[in-house]
Amino acid sequence: MTNSAAIAAILAVAVVVLAALLLPPLVRRRRRSRAFAQSLPASMQAAINRNVPVTRALPAPLARRLEGLVLTFLREKSFVGCNGLEITDEIRATVAAQACLLLLGRAGHYDDLRSILVYPGAFWVEDEVHDDDGLVTRRRRELSGEAWDSHRIILSWEDVAETAQRPADGYNVVLHEFAHYLDAEGRGLAPSPPLPPHSGRGRADARVRALDAWHAELLREYDALCAAIDRNEPTFLDPYAAEDEVEFFAVASEEFIECAAQLRDAHPRLYTLLCEFYGIDPAEWTDPMTPAQGNAP
Repeated sequence: MTNSAAIAAILAVAVVVLAALLLPPLVRRRRRSRAFAQSLPASMQAAINRNVPVTRALPAPLARRLEGLVLTFLREKSFVGCNGLEITDEIRATVAAQACLLLLGRAGHYDDLRSILVYPGAFWVEDEVHDDDGLVTRRRRELSGEAWDSHRIILSWEDVAETAQRPADGYNVVLHEFAHYLDAEGRGLAPSPPLPPHSGRGRADARVRALDAWHAELLREYDALCAAIDRNEPTFLDPYAAEDEVEFFAVASEEFIECAAQLRDAHPRLYTLLCEFYGIDPAEWTDPMTPAQGNAP
Protein backbone atom coordinates (compact mmCIF):
# COMPACT_ATOMS: atom_id res chain seq x y z
CA MET A 1 0.00 0.00 0.00
CA THR A 2 1.37 3.40 -0.98
CA ASN A 3 1.68 6.25 1.51
CA SER A 4 -1.18 8.13 -0.10
CA ALA A 5 -3.42 5.05 0.05
CA ALA A 6 -2.54 4.54 3.73
CA ILE A 7 -3.32 8.17 4.51
CA ALA A 8 -6.63 7.89 2.67
CA ALA A 9 -7.51 4.76 4.65
CA ILE A 10 -6.69 6.49 7.94
CA LEU A 11 -8.78 9.51 6.96
CA ALA A 12 -11.69 7.25 6.01
CA VAL A 13 -11.55 5.53 9.39
CA ALA A 14 -11.35 8.92 11.13
CA VAL A 15 -14.44 10.11 9.24
CA VAL A 16 -16.37 6.99 10.27
CA VAL A 17 -15.33 7.40 13.91
CA LEU A 18 -16.27 11.09 13.93
CA ALA A 19 -19.63 10.32 12.34
CA ALA A 20 -20.29 7.64 14.95
CA LEU A 21 -19.51 10.13 17.72
CA LEU A 22 -21.27 13.21 16.33
CA LEU A 23 -24.33 11.94 14.49
CA PRO A 24 -26.24 10.27 17.36
CA PRO A 25 -26.25 13.46 19.52
CA LEU A 26 -27.30 15.53 16.50
CA VAL A 27 -30.10 13.13 15.65
CA ARG A 28 -31.21 13.09 19.30
CA ARG A 29 -31.29 16.89 19.51
CA ARG A 30 -33.34 17.09 16.32
CA ARG A 31 -35.75 14.43 17.59
CA ARG A 32 -36.16 16.27 20.87
CA SER A 33 -36.77 19.57 19.09
CA ARG A 34 -39.59 17.93 17.15
CA ALA A 35 -41.06 16.57 20.39
CA PHE A 36 -41.11 20.06 21.92
CA ALA A 37 -43.03 21.31 18.89
CA GLN A 38 -45.81 18.74 19.35
CA SER A 39 -48.66 18.30 21.81
CA LEU A 40 -49.58 15.42 24.09
CA PRO A 41 -52.61 13.34 23.11
CA ALA A 42 -55.71 14.55 24.93
CA SER A 43 -56.06 11.26 26.83
CA MET A 44 -52.53 11.53 28.22
CA GLN A 45 -53.00 15.17 29.16
CA ALA A 46 -56.20 14.23 30.99
CA ALA A 47 -54.35 11.48 32.88
CA ILE A 48 -51.66 13.94 33.95
CA ASN A 49 -54.24 16.52 35.08
CA ARG A 50 -55.99 13.81 37.07
CA ASN A 51 -52.98 12.02 38.57
CA VAL A 52 -50.37 14.81 38.88
CA PRO A 53 -52.41 17.73 40.19
CA VAL A 54 -49.40 19.96 40.87
CA THR A 55 -49.05 20.36 37.09
CA ARG A 56 -52.30 22.33 37.02
CA ALA A 57 -50.56 25.14 38.93
CA LEU A 58 -47.62 25.47 36.52
CA PRO A 59 -47.09 28.83 34.79
CA ALA A 60 -47.75 28.58 31.05
CA PRO A 61 -44.06 28.50 29.97
CA LEU A 62 -43.27 25.70 32.41
CA ALA A 63 -46.43 23.81 31.47
CA ARG A 64 -45.32 23.88 27.84
CA ARG A 65 -41.80 22.80 28.76
CA LEU A 66 -43.19 19.93 30.81
CA GLU A 67 -45.23 18.78 27.83
CA GLY A 68 -42.11 18.69 25.66
CA LEU A 69 -40.14 16.88 28.34
CA VAL A 70 -42.89 14.28 28.73
CA LEU A 71 -43.10 13.68 24.98
CA THR A 72 -39.33 13.24 24.82
CA PHE A 73 -39.38 10.90 27.83
CA LEU A 74 -42.11 8.74 26.29
CA ARG A 75 -40.26 8.48 22.98
CA GLU A 76 -36.89 7.60 24.50
CA LYS A 77 -37.75 5.36 27.46
CA SER A 78 -39.25 1.90 27.40
CA PHE A 79 -41.94 0.89 29.90
CA VAL A 80 -42.02 -2.78 30.91
CA GLY A 81 -44.96 -4.31 32.78
CA CYS A 82 -43.94 -6.91 35.39
CA ASN A 83 -45.94 -9.66 37.10
CA GLY A 84 -48.69 -9.41 34.51
CA LEU A 85 -49.19 -5.62 34.66
CA GLU A 86 -50.36 -4.17 31.35
CA ILE A 87 -48.68 -0.86 30.58
CA THR A 88 -51.30 1.73 29.64
CA ASP A 89 -51.06 5.32 28.42
CA GLU A 90 -52.20 6.42 31.88
CA ILE A 91 -49.24 4.66 33.51
CA ARG A 92 -46.78 6.04 30.99
CA ALA A 93 -48.08 9.61 31.14
CA THR A 94 -48.35 9.69 34.93
CA VAL A 95 -44.83 8.39 35.57
CA ALA A 96 -43.32 10.56 32.83
CA ALA A 97 -44.97 13.75 34.11
CA GLN A 98 -43.86 13.19 37.69
CA ALA A 99 -40.31 12.36 36.63
CA CYS A 100 -40.09 15.36 34.31
CA LEU A 101 -41.19 17.82 37.00
CA LEU A 102 -37.63 17.43 38.31
CA LEU A 103 -36.21 18.48 34.92
CA LEU A 104 -38.13 21.72 34.47
CA GLY A 105 -35.14 23.86 35.41
CA ARG A 106 -32.33 21.45 34.60
CA ALA A 107 -30.40 20.32 31.56
CA GLY A 108 -30.56 16.71 30.42
CA HIS A 109 -33.33 14.16 29.89
CA TYR A 110 -32.25 11.22 32.07
CA ASP A 111 -30.02 10.50 29.11
CA ASP A 112 -28.67 7.09 30.19
CA LEU A 113 -32.01 5.77 31.43
CA ARG A 114 -33.46 3.15 29.09
CA SER A 115 -36.39 1.50 30.83
CA ILE A 116 -38.91 1.81 33.64
CA LEU A 117 -40.08 -1.51 35.09
CA VAL A 118 -43.53 -1.23 36.66
CA TYR A 119 -44.97 -3.82 39.05
CA PRO A 120 -48.66 -3.93 40.05
CA GLY A 121 -47.69 -3.40 43.72
CA ALA A 122 -44.70 -3.63 46.03
CA PHE A 123 -41.98 -6.01 44.86
CA TRP A 124 -39.25 -8.04 46.54
CA VAL A 125 -35.54 -7.42 46.05
CA GLU A 126 -32.67 -9.55 47.34
CA ASP A 127 -29.26 -8.05 47.96
CA GLU A 128 -26.23 -8.25 50.24
CA VAL A 129 -25.21 -6.04 53.16
CA HIS A 130 -21.53 -5.73 54.20
CA ASP A 131 -20.93 -4.63 57.78
CA ASP A 132 -17.79 -2.98 59.19
CA ASP A 133 -16.31 -6.35 60.13
CA GLY A 134 -16.63 -7.70 56.61
CA LEU A 135 -19.58 -9.94 57.39
CA VAL A 136 -21.91 -10.35 54.41
CA THR A 137 -25.61 -10.82 55.05
CA ARG A 138 -28.20 -11.53 52.40
CA ARG A 139 -31.51 -9.78 52.85
CA ARG A 140 -34.89 -9.72 51.15
CA ARG A 141 -36.75 -6.42 51.11
CA GLU A 142 -40.19 -5.33 49.97
CA LEU A 143 -39.92 -2.07 48.03
CA SER A 144 -42.20 0.37 46.25
CA GLY A 145 -39.44 1.73 44.04
CA GLU A 146 -35.74 1.44 43.28
CA ALA A 147 -33.27 3.23 41.05
CA TRP A 148 -31.70 -0.07 40.02
CA ASP A 149 -28.81 1.35 38.01
CA SER A 150 -28.20 4.10 35.46
CA HIS A 151 -30.34 2.26 32.89
CA ARG A 152 -33.39 1.07 34.87
CA ILE A 153 -35.82 2.34 37.47
CA ILE A 154 -38.37 0.03 39.14
CA LEU A 155 -41.72 1.28 40.43
CA SER A 156 -44.89 0.00 42.07
CA TRP A 157 -47.94 1.27 40.19
CA GLU A 158 -50.06 0.88 43.32
CA ASP A 159 -47.81 3.39 45.10
CA VAL A 160 -47.69 5.71 42.09
CA ALA A 161 -51.50 5.70 41.84
CA GLU A 162 -51.81 6.33 45.58
CA THR A 163 -50.07 9.68 45.05
CA ALA A 164 -53.01 10.82 42.92
CA GLN A 165 -55.38 10.10 45.81
CA ARG A 166 -53.15 11.85 48.38
CA PRO A 167 -51.27 14.44 46.29
CA ALA A 168 -49.89 16.70 49.04
CA ASP A 169 -48.72 14.27 51.71
CA GLY A 170 -45.04 14.46 50.74
CA TYR A 171 -44.89 10.84 49.59
CA ASN A 172 -44.14 10.25 45.93
CA VAL A 173 -42.19 7.17 44.87
CA VAL A 174 -41.52 8.51 41.35
CA LEU A 175 -40.04 11.78 42.63
CA HIS A 176 -38.02 9.83 45.18
CA GLU A 177 -36.44 7.37 42.75
CA PHE A 178 -35.81 9.91 40.01
CA ALA A 179 -34.20 12.23 42.58
CA HIS A 180 -31.84 9.34 43.35
CA TYR A 181 -31.12 9.08 39.63
CA LEU A 182 -30.28 12.78 39.29
CA ASP A 183 -28.14 12.65 42.42
CA ALA A 184 -26.14 9.74 41.02
CA GLU A 185 -26.02 11.18 37.50
CA GLY A 186 -23.59 13.81 38.71
CA ARG A 187 -24.57 16.75 36.52
CA GLY A 188 -24.51 19.00 39.57
CA LEU A 189 -26.60 22.12 40.04
CA ALA A 190 -29.05 23.59 37.58
CA PRO A 191 -27.55 26.05 35.07
CA SER A 192 -26.69 29.41 36.59
CA PRO A 193 -26.24 32.81 34.95
CA PRO A 194 -22.81 33.31 33.34
CA LEU A 195 -20.06 34.96 35.36
CA PRO A 196 -19.55 38.71 34.85
CA PRO A 197 -17.08 39.65 32.08
CA HIS A 198 -13.42 39.82 33.16
CA SER A 199 -14.20 37.97 36.38
CA GLY A 200 -10.91 36.14 36.07
CA ARG A 201 -12.54 32.74 36.73
CA GLY A 202 -13.55 30.00 34.34
CA ARG A 203 -17.21 28.93 34.26
CA ALA A 204 -16.33 25.27 34.96
CA ASP A 205 -14.11 26.09 37.96
CA ALA A 206 -16.80 28.32 39.44
CA ARG A 207 -19.36 25.53 39.01
CA VAL A 208 -17.13 22.99 40.80
CA ARG A 209 -16.59 25.34 43.73
CA ALA A 210 -20.29 26.23 43.86
CA LEU A 211 -21.24 22.55 43.92
CA ASP A 212 -18.79 21.81 46.72
CA ALA A 213 -20.17 24.68 48.80
CA TRP A 214 -23.73 23.60 48.03
CA HIS A 215 -23.03 20.02 49.09
CA ALA A 216 -21.43 21.18 52.35
CA GLU A 217 -24.57 23.17 53.16
CA LEU A 218 -26.78 20.20 52.33
CA LEU A 219 -24.78 18.05 54.75
CA ARG A 220 -25.31 20.65 57.47
CA GLU A 221 -29.06 20.44 56.90
CA TYR A 222 -28.85 16.64 57.06
CA ASP A 223 -26.86 16.77 60.31
CA ALA A 224 -29.41 19.17 61.80
CA LEU A 225 -32.24 16.74 60.99
CA CYS A 226 -30.34 13.81 62.52
CA ALA A 227 -29.71 15.84 65.68
CA ALA A 228 -33.40 16.75 65.95
CA ILE A 229 -34.39 13.10 65.61
CA ASP A 230 -31.80 12.09 68.23
CA ARG A 231 -33.46 14.61 70.58
CA ASN A 232 -36.86 13.00 69.83
CA GLU A 233 -38.14 16.25 68.38
CA PRO A 234 -40.95 16.18 65.83
CA THR A 235 -39.67 16.81 62.29
CA PHE A 236 -41.35 18.00 59.12
CA LEU A 237 -39.34 15.55 57.01
CA ASP A 238 -40.04 11.85 57.36
CA PRO A 239 -37.48 10.34 59.79
CA TYR A 240 -36.45 7.99 56.98
CA ALA A 241 -34.58 11.00 55.59
CA ALA A 242 -32.04 10.50 58.39
CA GLU A 243 -31.09 7.07 56.97
CA ASP A 244 -28.20 8.67 55.09
CA GLU A 245 -27.53 11.80 53.04
CA VAL A 246 -28.66 10.10 49.82
CA GLU A 247 -32.09 9.31 51.28
CA PHE A 248 -32.20 12.77 52.84
CA PHE A 249 -31.90 14.34 49.40
CA ALA A 250 -34.54 12.06 47.87
CA VAL A 251 -37.08 12.56 50.70
CA ALA A 252 -36.50 16.32 50.64
CA SER A 253 -37.05 16.30 46.86
CA GLU A 254 -40.46 14.67 47.34
CA GLU A 255 -41.48 17.43 49.75
CA PHE A 256 -39.96 20.08 47.47
CA ILE A 257 -42.47 19.29 44.72
CA GLU A 258 -45.41 17.98 46.75
CA CYS A 259 -45.39 20.42 49.71
CA ALA A 260 -43.21 23.28 48.55
CA ALA A 261 -44.54 26.10 50.72
CA GLN A 262 -44.56 23.94 53.84
CA LEU A 263 -40.96 22.79 53.23
CA ARG A 264 -39.91 26.39 52.64
CA ASP A 265 -41.43 27.43 55.96
CA ALA A 266 -40.06 24.46 57.94
CA HIS A 267 -36.58 24.33 56.38
CA PRO A 268 -35.92 27.60 54.54
CA ARG A 269 -32.24 26.95 53.87
CA LEU A 270 -32.88 23.42 52.63
CA TYR A 271 -35.61 24.75 50.38
CA THR A 272 -33.21 27.31 48.88
CA LEU A 273 -30.61 24.60 48.27
CA LEU A 274 -33.16 22.50 46.39
CA CYS A 275 -34.17 25.56 44.33
CA GLU A 276 -30.51 25.84 43.34
CA PHE A 277 -30.26 22.17 42.42
CA TYR A 278 -33.49 21.95 40.44
CA GLY A 279 -33.57 25.49 39.04
CA ILE A 280 -37.24 26.00 39.96
CA ASP A 281 -39.22 27.48 42.85
CA PRO A 282 -42.39 25.36 43.23
CA ALA A 283 -43.77 27.52 46.05
CA GLU A 284 -44.22 30.24 43.43
CA TRP A 285 -46.80 28.10 41.66
CA THR A 286 -48.57 26.52 44.61
CA ASP A 287 -48.61 29.21 47.31
CA PRO A 288 -50.92 32.15 46.51
CA MET A 289 -49.12 34.22 49.14
CA THR A 290 -45.80 34.03 47.26
CA PRO A 291 -45.22 36.89 44.81
CA ALA A 292 -44.03 35.83 41.35
CA GLN A 293 -40.29 36.39 41.08
CA GLY A 294 -39.12 34.16 38.25
CA ASN A 295 -37.28 30.90 38.55
CA ALA A 296 -34.40 30.29 40.89
CA PRO A 297 -30.99 30.01 39.23
